This record gives sequence, C-alpha cells and structure tokens, in this order.
Amino acid sequence: MTTIAGIQGDGFAVIGADTRISSFGSDGSAYQYSHLGSGMSKISTKGKYLLGAAGDVRAINILHHVYQPPAVAPSLKGKKLDAFVTAKVVPSIRQCFDAQGFSPPDKDQSREHKAEQSSTIVVVVNGVIYIIENDYSWSAESTGLYACGTGSSYALGALYGLTGGKALSMHQSKQVVIKALAAAAKFDPYSGGPYHTFTQQSPRSEEHTSELQSHHD
Repeated sequence: MTTIAGIQGDGFAVIGADTRISSFGSDGSAYQYSHLGSGMSKISTKGKYLLGAAGDVRAINILHHVYQPPAVAPSLKGKKLDAFVTAKVVPSIRQCFDAQGFSPPDKDQSREHKAEQSSTIVVVVNGVIYIIENDYSWSAESTGLYACGTGSSYALGALYGLTGGKALSMHQSKQVVIKALAAAAKFDPYSGGPYHTFTQQSPRSEEHTSELQSHHD
C-alpha cells in the first residue's frame, strides 16, 4: 500500500511518496513487505506531468510505463485547466486503464462496464495538484494540503500541524512533506521509507515554462 502527501503552494506543487510495497494473502492479511528498488518510485515524471497512485502497484506500473498524457498548453490555469483535466486527462487515464484490463468488470462479461478502478491517482500539471478518485472524479482541497493511501490520515494531520496555516516556500514545503510521510510510516504498517519528493512550478507565461525538478531523499 502507499502514502502520498502533497502541498499546493503559490505557483508550485510538492508531492512525495513512500517506497514500501505490501503483499497480501487471500485472507486480506499482509504476509510480506518490500521496498522499491533503486531508480524506482511511486511517482513518475511524464513531460509536463507528475503522476502517482495509492493502491494497486498495477496502477503505478501503467502510469509509469504505458500511459501517455495529453499535451497541455503552459497558459492553461484556473477553470480552463480544471476543464482540461476533466475533459482530456481523466478520460485518457480511464481509456489507458481499460485497455490494460485494469477496470472492473471484465470487458468480456455481460455486466455493465463501470467507470471505476481501485486506486487513488495523483496528477500534477502546470503546478496544480489534482486527486482523482477510483470513480474518476477529481477534487481540489481548499487548504492546499493533500494525502492519500493507507497512511493518509496520519500524513494529513502532520501536514496541518507542521504548516500551521502559513504559506511556505517550495523548499519548506518539501521538508514538511518528508516529515509528514515519516509520521505516516511510524503509525501505518503499510507505509515506509525512504521517501521520494518531487516539485513542479507553474508556468509563468506561454513563452517561459519552468522545468520539472525531481528530488529523491
């Protein structure tokens, strides 16, 4: 399982994830823990996007190695960016998951094929964080604090306590995200370090776009 935490800043976004992988038996109990190998992460950089998932490792695999997100104009922001995510990004993720067989029920069954999958997806585009739920709906949090996965409650509480409602710099946000992930790992048996953090700045104009930066801790 997974914990992903993030902070929406003024003109930037910071997200981070743990690296623990849990294996479960038929009775639902975890029988083995492992960690992602060197060079692997639960969050990937795809062009102008950061993409992650809390839930099935299969969702992470597809997002990292198969999914190709739609091209996005650096000028998109606000409601226009929201509309783009709704009309272009979310349907493209669903189409990719369906094509890879990662959506119940199976296509060869007679039951209705629902818009549903089994993970929570995190998308960062143009410096804005979007949380896409398993029914492909997305939401944005007014506090700018985000957490999903099995350790999300612990991480969110840590984010709230550490930020104190204050606006932070990108560097400060990164340090807070790492601390929140560590807090989640202390209490959630399905989350653990080391932790990977990623930052993305909002494009300043159509002519000047900030590059994505990845930081691994």
